[in-house]
Amino acid sequence: MYDGKQEFDAAVTIVSLLGILVVVGTLWYNLEPIIIRFLEQDDTTVLLLVDAEEHPHKDVDKQVPSTEVKEETSNQREWLPGMLAKEQYETSNQPEWLPGRLAKCFALQRTIETLFTTTTKPGQVLCLNGIRVLSINRVVLGHAYSALFIGGYSYITELVKRRNFIVVYNVIPSDSFFALSGFLVTYLLLKQLAKRGGLTPLQWIAFYVHRYVRLTVPYLVALLIEGWRYRFLMTGPRAQQTQTTDMGSHKMCEEYWYTNVLYINNLVPWKAAATCLGQGWYLANNMQFFLIAPLFVVLLFGTPLLGVLATGGTMICSAVSAAVITTAGSNLDEMWLQYNKPWIRITPYLVGILGGWFYWKWGKQISDGVKTLPEWQKVMCATPIWAVTAAVEYAVVFGLCDDAQNMQKGNPDEAESVFYQSLARIAWSLSLTIQILLCQCGLGGFINSFLSWSGWQILSRLTYSVFLLHLGLITALFGQMKHTLFLNSDFEFAVLYLGTLAMSYLSAALLYLAVEQPVANLEGITYRKSI
Repeated sequence: MYDGKQEFDAAVTIVSLLGILVVVGTLWYNLEPIIIRFLEQDDTTVLLLVDAEEHPHKDVDKQVPSTEVKEETSNQREWLPGMLAKEQYETSNQPEWLPGRLAKCFALQRTIETLFTTTTKPGQVLCLNGIRVLSINRVVLGHAYSALFIGGYSYITELVKRRNFIVVYNVIPSDSFFALSGFLVTYLLLKQLAKRGGLTPLQWIAFYVHRYVRLTVPYLVALLIEGWRYRFLMTGPRAQQTQTTDMGSHKMCEEYWYTNVLYINNLVPWKAAATCLGQGWYLANNMQFFLIAPLFVVLLFGTPLLGVLATGGTMICSAVSAAVITTAGSNLDEMWLQYNKPWIRITPYLVGILGGWFYWKWGKQISDGVKTLPEWQKVMCATPIWAVTAAVEYAVVFGLCDDAQNMQKGNPDEAESVFYQSLARIAWSLSLTIQILLCQCGLGGFINSFLSWSGWQILSRLTYSVFLLHLGLITALFGQMKHTLFLNSDFEFAVLYLGTLAMSYLSAALLYLAVEQPVANLEGITYRKSI
């Protein structure tokens, strides 16, 4: 039996190293200004003594450093290290010591401040914060229910009979993240292209390296944590069952770990059920879409008509491929072809690209026009659009209900399945993108106020780490469970879900503070100079 000792030892080493870096960075962040202040005071004393020898009749006692005057005249009391940290850049003309800059990237003061800041900048798409948090919470809910397969398939089959359970069972809304990514990448890249008139080869390289580094380092740490999890936590009655399955097993991590680093784990191995870190297929798709996104963005920037045709044509090809695969069969291999292959999942990303381009090109003009309208006209204009998009989203979510019931009976409607699988993702992402545009153009009303609430910003920064860690926590929880959830266990499962969600955010905060944000700080030292 595989005991996971190597992964456990590696995980302990890496986590210990990260802890040391955080401690060293935090200490240096606090001590550096004090040390600099001490050295500067020493230099000032020497200068004053020399000045006194040259001018013996001058009142030296009245000469004090300008920084001390600031301290005496200030009516506010600040924490000493923080006050000195602000002053060191005003009093010192020397360039900051590079090792010190690198160490302070891990300082808890910096990372915590970044996590909890709610300041905004002009042009930010604030409604995406709320959408991102609500979407990841739903993903955790869906994965929590899917883990019940460990406890017995019969429970899932009974749940599917409930019409309201389709909200959890349907995975189409999870594609919201692809639409959000396509929207943001396109909007930000178009702003850079317009500002610079194009990007140099070095800037294009920095564009890709920036993305790869920011995503991959936390991803690798999450893979190591998987090894630690199996070594330390998977000791319950179902541990053997969870360790021997293909999904996220150690055997697959040993054989195919490199596919995660290269972001091809949705293609190698071909069967997606055999993978390391079960949710990693999404990251592979997202990175692959990011790699080709500039092809569409550059066309939309230089030749908009050709860009729209290219993006729309690719969406049509994706929809056709989904229809063909659905028609071919419904066995396990075809199911995975429908689930995680890039030619199936790319449509929401492409819709997001078109939405980002539309907002960049016409968003300001529409917003300026909306500002001149009275409130009742805004309501009259926005309400029908919100109603139609909400109805489409409702149809997408519950449109799978009959198909799920028919599958349980063994006689699914092939025509309905083909129609749904080919168009549902486009319909959902298009409706969501339109709603984002409404929020950004001043037609969001109370919905935009809710989604743009400043508190979402904090949780939104943790969504990537939540995505990386939550499934491992869920698997460990159910692997150790000594009983099976029964049909009347909704309350019990609600408690388990909320507890798992809280643990996911707590774990995500630790990963964010120790890895994700420090890496962003380190990478930001050079990236801002490149693009």
